[in-house]
Amino acid sequence: MYALTADTAHIEEEDVHDATLIEFDGFENATFFEPGIDYQSQQGVPEVIEFVGNLENAARLDHLFTAPMGWLLISRRMVRVLEAVGPFRHRLIPTVIYSERIRHLVSKGYPRRRTWHSVTDPALKNEDFVILQLLDQTDCLDRERTLVKGVPFHRCGEEFLGEDGAEPLVLRPPPGGLPPVFFVPELLYYCYTEEARQACEQAGLKGLWWRSQP
Repeated sequence: MYALTADTAHIEEEDVHDATLIEFDGFENATFFEPGIDYQSQQGVPEVIEFVGNLENAARLDHLFTAPMGWLLISRRMVRVLEAVGPFRHRLIPTVIYSERIRHLVSKGYPRRRTWHSVTDPALKNEDFVILQLLDQTDCLDRERTLVKGVPFHRCGEEFLGEDGAEPLVLRPPPGGLPPVFFVPELLYYCYTEEARQACEQAGLKGLWWRSQP
């Protein structure tokens, strides 16, 4: 089983990202992580999430490094690859990334917000990425065999686990197996199967850093 983050090997400077959010009211509470929340209808999140970024990177990568929120911003092509591995219920939140060249036209003020400037030139934007939100939870953590500093998870006092929170991390696959990408309620990240990783690599997807979970 794997956790996934954006590969930042192509970024040589600190505080540089592939795409930076054009912030909107309440963006801090929009994690797009909880399966039971429709962030757009329940929290008033915009129908399309807008960024400013490096369009050259966006054209060649399938997973982008974003700020200030660590949302799962992946290409539509990557979604299709995962769907080909197996079914999983999910919601895709559309996005648009505007070129850095027009940052001053599409956002202004402090805090910076989207202006009314309309961008029609396709060379100045990328609409090939989406934020992936899973809609089901997979209750598969073995709370006895998963250890946190040598103590079983159900007795360690922790409610959630990050990527380095447990050793070992033990899952109990449900009947029929795990979907290619899945949400475990106790984990603070989405999980991917070996089959999902192999499919993404065979498809030649770029910008993905897989981290095997112990």
